[in-house]
Amino acid sequence: MDHGLEQERGYSLSSEMLHLILLPTEACNFRCVYCYEDFHLKRMEPAVVRGVKRLIARRIPSLREFSISWFGGEPLLALDIMRDVLHHTQQTLGQHPGVRFSSRATTNGSLLTPTVADELRRLGVHRYQITLDGPRDYHDTKRVRPGGLPTFDSVWNNLIALRDRPGDLDIMVRVHVNRENVGAIPDFLEEYREAFGSDDRFQIFIRPLARLGGANDASLPILDAEEADRTMERLRDLADRLGLRQNRFSVKGSVCYAARGNSFLVRADGRLNKCTVALEHPNNQVGRLREDGSAEVHQKRLQSWIQGLFSGDAEVLQCPMKIVAPPLTSEHGVGRGPAIPLRQAS
Repeated sequence: MDHGLEQERGYSLSSEMLHLILLPTEACNFRCVYCYEDFHLKRMEPAVVRGVKRLIARRIPSLREFSISWFGGEPLLALDIMRDVLHHTQQTLGQHPGVRFSSRATTNGSLLTPTVADELRRLGVHRYQITLDGPRDYHDTKRVRPGGLPTFDSVWNNLIALRDRPGDLDIMVRVHVNRENVGAIPDFLEEYREAFGSDDRFQIFIRPLARLGGANDASLPILDAEEADRTMERLRDLADRLGLRQNRFSVKGSVCYAARGNSFLVRADGRLNKCTVALEHPNNQVGRLREDGSAEVHQKRLQSWIQGLFSGDAEVLQCPMKIVAPPLTSEHGVGRGPAIPLRQAS
């Protein structure tokens, strides 16, 4: 057996690791033109919050690593739920100091003020991913509020305020590149360098825009695969020359969080998914979290997601969605996360 695969299998199936992706709300205050979510579910139901907290209390005593990723919707619209779960987590961790804990959030950045970041940092959230679609004029045509209102300034100003605030943070600024904005990205990288280049808490992640199943997919000006590869390499090389700290993550050779047996997404209504894309696809529904903290798990569906750990198929490990739901492409650009298993209901 390949030693690397053996190590990955051990990590990804270990009952001592747990990764929860929590959606405290599936509502959002943005209406990005390429979004694939429907915002139907609002706040996480109280019974689901209780289930999450009881699950955490059950599992932490047997863990070596535990991580929470916050996703949405826009998770900061449900800051009180984040606060509740994180406070409970810290209390439980206080009784088990040997457990390594980390937490991160994917947010549009409009609500991430220094005051909010300070509070979340005290509760263990230190890492953020925030997306910009290049410079203001272009960003404000794609990442908009309801009614088409602009968003760039609110996000950029919060980033500047966080830069000016001391504290342990790691902020990854994701930049979407497509046919329409590609010519403006070099100047944007210069603007980004002037604002954040001297702060090693900031890193940039340059990615091609992808079709994720949204209503406007057909009209998105995405780069074709070959052009995207050349363009990403050129822009990432430019970022290196500018001295920018950057994430050069490549799907090739990676293992998606959804391919791991100890990583689960908890929806606002308590459904358990594996992938943060195609949320309503039947094969992406692998169970349900109960209010008592136990879980109903659909074994056959779960096995389909983690089959790459046994076959060693690199493409399945990179994106199990290609096999689980063939009509969806692998180019969804979902980031990796620390790994992690739910204990199945008895």
